[in-house]
Amino acid sequence: MMAGSRIIAPEGFQCLAKGTTYHFLRSDGATNRVRMIEFFEGFRELKSQLLTVSRVEFEYALEAGLVLEDGTGNTSPPWLQPVERLTIAHRESLRVSTKESYDQKVNRRFAAISDLVVRLQEILASDNPDAIINAHAKAQRPQQNASRLRLWFYTYIMFGHNKWALMPPLHRIGSWDRNNPSYVRRLGRPSPNGKEWGYRSDGEMREKINKGYLAFRSPYKTAGVIYAETLTKVFGCVAVKKGERFEFIHPKGAPFPTYAQARYQVKRAYSSKERSEAVRGKQKTRAISGSSGSFADRLLNVNQLVEFDGYYITEKLSGVSENSAVDSFCVVRAVCGLSGLIVGIGFADGKEKMDAYKMCLLSMASNKVKYCELFGVPIEPSEWPSQGLAPGVVFDRGPGATFDVESAITWLGTFENTPVFSGQSKATVESSHRRVKKTLDQPTFLHSKLNFVEMAKWEILQVLKDNLLSDASRRLDDELVLARVKPTPLAIFNYWDSRGRNSAHGMQFEAAIKEFLVERPAAIRSDAVYFFGRKYSSPSLIATGVFDRVAKNGVISTMVHILTMCVRHIWIEVYGELHELDFVQSQRTLEGLIDISLSDLQMIYQIRREGVAALRDETPAGIEHFRARCKLITGLDPFAGRRQTGRPPKNASYKQDQDDFNRIIGKVG
Repeated sequence: MMAGSRIIAPEGFQCLAKGTTYHFLRSDGATNRVRMIEFFEGFRELKSQLLTVSRVEFEYALEAGLVLEDGTGNTSPPWLQPVERLTIAHRESLRVSTKESYDQKVNRRFAAISDLVVRLQEILASDNPDAIINAHAKAQRPQQNASRLRLWFYTYIMFGHNKWALMPPLHRIGSWDRNNPSYVRRLGRPSPNGKEWGYRSDGEMREKINKGYLAFRSPYKTAGVIYAETLTKVFGCVAVKKGERFEFIHPKGAPFPTYAQARYQVKRAYSSKERSEAVRGKQKTRAISGSSGSFADRLLNVNQLVEFDGYYITEKLSGVSENSAVDSFCVVRAVCGLSGLIVGIGFADGKEKMDAYKMCLLSMASNKVKYCELFGVPIEPSEWPSQGLAPGVVFDRGPGATFDVESAITWLGTFENTPVFSGQSKATVESSHRRVKKTLDQPTFLHSKLNFVEMAKWEILQVLKDNLLSDASRRLDDELVLARVKPTPLAIFNYWDSRGRNSAHGMQFEAAIKEFLVERPAAIRSDAVYFFGRKYSSPSLIATGVFDRVAKNGVISTMVHILTMCVRHIWIEVYGELHELDFVQSQRTLEGLIDISLSDLQMIYQIRREGVAALRDETPAGIEHFRARCKLITGLDPFAGRRQTGRPPKNASYKQDQDDFNRIIGKVG
């Protein structure tokens, strides 16, 4: 059971109201408490209520059937679900009054709860989280409505730490916006230099602080040196001596942070381990740290940390056109650090690159039945139950260097690249790779009869097999042994997941498509969307009327999202809504050409273009050939004659020729 899942007590449970839907927040193994949120309609506004149940009572109620999971968690609050498929940009374009944009509305609400989000673990581990939130609301100036602030805070942490979950359903609700440009003085406690001394740490300043910290941090520099380089090279300050003291000033009077402001922002943005590694190095940080034990010992929940790694298929695959032996592709797997379950898989033709990792992230976030259907592999939900993005991920150094962590800030908690000279940094995922027996005999290769997509289907089935049959007995704690849990990754994952020990964040499938899949150009014509010569369509796209619009205005160039290893489906955004398009098959379409990779489709498209070009070059010569044959047979050029103005005359000669023609035709008949 992951955070955000809906639960209900159908028969009545002493801690829960019968028939009421609650949203599962988390199960804390350290304090043996389970937190749940109830959202309900109060007097003229939405409200929330936090419920706390002991972990023993909750798990007993789950096993006894007194509490049931009523469905997987939604990625947006119930009051925003009718419009969750529409993009914010499209909704913004439909507005008449734009005094305040949607982005400004949401940022203003998030600013009110940002300090609470930083203290999330402290708040949820306390005996009375509502009291801390109420105190925070009371301490703010202007003072916040405690009930409303609790609603915002619980809504944000419940629905994927996504700021758009804070979108107001009806109208703007006013609150103190810490990023409001009208606040020009420095906020927080007064400085020793005076109440009005210094500058406010706004969003632009915090962004520059993070930029400077990322650019200048080094194990060979102190925190003071990093701060000095940030001020001089990012903010444009200079160091001067005034009397007996040194200080920074800006030549143009622009704002810059104090040392305490910069240090506070860095502490908020980065964990203590990241800061220690930045100034001490990873090896020294590890040396002064306690023993880490095994990789799974430090994990409490499934999907708390997921490791990614790629391997290459050794078989040579069959080409689409000539069935020749062609190079295979790279497979990227994501493995849960606690259970060993393979929670995602992605593919990339050629080398191990970021596209495969993003496809693997898409599979993590997606319902696995839906994801496997994209490749034409039908599975049962129980065969691969994991869904959701892990807050902590470990990537290979090569592809991970190009990963845009800023775009993943809504779900990503920690991002780690494997260090240099550390060959076992991803032992969990590396131990799950396929094993190939090697001999000392003459080298050979296996020419597989499978093509790219067929091999990808087999790799998906390999994941199901490994999850169900791999030996994970070393991951069994005493609790699992006594519970007679089968020593497989799937059984271990299901055990912890059924008890709410799942750290995954949900993500809307449409949002995952746009976040993780690559974009390629396509064209919308009057009958379908054309992608490298293939036609794609869907009933939902037809219902938008876009093809009627194209019929009037011609071709529309656009961009579509694709799975590079299987182009059975593509996705296109029209009028702010993402549509999944299917390949339009004809009665003549061969079964083997339905599921092909992007590279195969590009090859077919290139052959098609070459054929059209060859025909275009051949046509003039062919026309002249048949013109010469006509002249040889008839003795006349088919284009011989003279062009005259006006209409042909209907005189006596015309009537005589017409009578002769009719007489001859009558005899033949």
